[in-house]
Amino acid sequence: MDHVLKKSWRNKKIVTGITVLLIAITASISIFLSLIIAHNQAVSKETKHLREITSGVLMRMSTTRQQFANVVNYFSSVAEKDACLPQQVQKMQEFNVSGFFLQGVAHIRDNKIACSSISELLDGMVLGKPYRTEPDGTKVWSNIKIADWQDRHLVIFEKSGWAIMFVPSHAIEALDNSEVAIGVFSIQSHRLYTGKGEIATAWLERYQGKQALTFIDQERQMLVYIAPNQLNVTAVVAAIPLKDINDDIVTFIQILIPLAIIVGLLLGGLFIYMQRTRYSTKSAILRALANDEFYLEYQPIMHLHHNTCVGAEALIRWRTPDNTFISPDTFIPAAEAAGVICQITQRVFELVAKDMRNAFNTHPDFHVGINISSHDIRSGDLLSLIQTLIKSSGATGNQILIEVTERGFLDDDEALTTIKDIRDCGVRVAIDDFGTGYSSLSYLTKFQLDYLKIDKTFVDSVGTDAVTSHVAFHIIEMAKTLQLDMVAEGVETAAQAKILHERGVKYVQGWLFSKSLKRKDFYAYLDKHPPTEESSVE
Repeated sequence: MDHVLKKSWRNKKIVTGITVLLIAITASISIFLSLIIAHNQAVSKETKHLREITSGVLMRMSTTRQQFANVVNYFSSVAEKDACLPQQVQKMQEFNVSGFFLQGVAHIRDNKIACSSISELLDGMVLGKPYRTEPDGTKVWSNIKIADWQDRHLVIFEKSGWAIMFVPSHAIEALDNSEVAIGVFSIQSHRLYTGKGEIATAWLERYQGKQALTFIDQERQMLVYIAPNQLNVTAVVAAIPLKDINDDIVTFIQILIPLAIIVGLLLGGLFIYMQRTRYSTKSAILRALANDEFYLEYQPIMHLHHNTCVGAEALIRWRTPDNTFISPDTFIPAAEAAGVICQITQRVFELVAKDMRNAFNTHPDFHVGINISSHDIRSGDLLSLIQTLIKSSGATGNQILIEVTERGFLDDDEALTTIKDIRDCGVRVAIDDFGTGYSSLSYLTKFQLDYLKIDKTFVDSVGTDAVTSHVAFHIIEMAKTLQLDMVAEGVETAAQAKILHERGVKYVQGWLFSKSLKRKDFYAYLDKHPPTEESSVE
């Protein structure tokens, strides 16, 4: 494996040059990103400022609406003939005084003020046709002028004959930031009701309502924030000059640039470290996948009594273009560490579909076992791989066996769901290398399994004086109790086969019968030991 991974780094000068270049690039990118972050932070800070201002205006507008609702709710029970009695006028005056933003309360008939809390100014005033009528029936008059009121314009809300009056500019007059332009406008008509500072018509026309909007007007060099009221009828616009943002950017840059240089150097060093170790492993494996350097060998699975080949375990192999063989014991853990084991599993499924199509079609009682890892269970792609294999090879579900090591069961909930979905497709599941992991018995009782594979470690000790010589027998009895089929791995002697057969093990694999074979040789072996219905895995 090391031989493969180091090929790209033989020239020390190239490695050094690339290292320096990558660190420089990483540092430059970090500085560039720091500038972007500084800009975004500055924009975020000023946007928050505008949002707070806008929220204050919306709060005042909401308070005015609530005061209007209180007036309408109170007077809704007053008969029309009693609407202008002295006691009702007095109550209007009380609402007027207690309503912080109210300028007056009135009763309106036929678009004319019949009586009000400020009789001398408002009574008898003809309002004319309302500017708009809202969905709930509220009529709105805007730009109502009252003599001797310092040229301030009133807005009137009326519903069911009862109305309030307020000065819209009061909602924005309390702002203490002279740099901020602020306004209230109609979302539908984009008409500005009141404003402070320069409010561009283009800002209002750009807004379509419902959600807050933030943007930068490059032509006017302004940051603009717009938010609607609860009824989505009117909105508040606030804007601040970009020069304030630029001042913030300078402050942020003074903090971020030194950090960016340090981070850039650290990231550059980390990148090189990853390139030489884990990342180089990933690259080598992905390159091998792209170059079709992986292939499969098949270990026959035999029926002890009938001496027939009932199936095979698909074993992934890697041979490089220079004829270097890399052991699975080396590249499988490396692939798991590098995060590319799922790509290898996908290739195994593709090769099985290609290699075993004829075996599946010719021998309906023949199956192929495929090893998967815990990463495959968590990936969410396993069921799709199985379905694609069945469709592309013409196999039936019971001709596919999924072999999961005990580590694959560590994420109980996810593993339970995945194994259930697999078995729902008619595909069988085995626990591989049984007895070498953790909590083996709990897995057998918790998960739906079809059979277990007795690890070679325990098979090797069968018939010897080793302390583990009886472990295989305990495993066999456990499997019988749970009604699981068994396959003994690594059977190398006739004595082992005889003892296992006497103990009730039907299926074995190992060098006593055959080593793992390439596709062509395996087909020749299968022709000599074809499976029968009696010898198939139940």
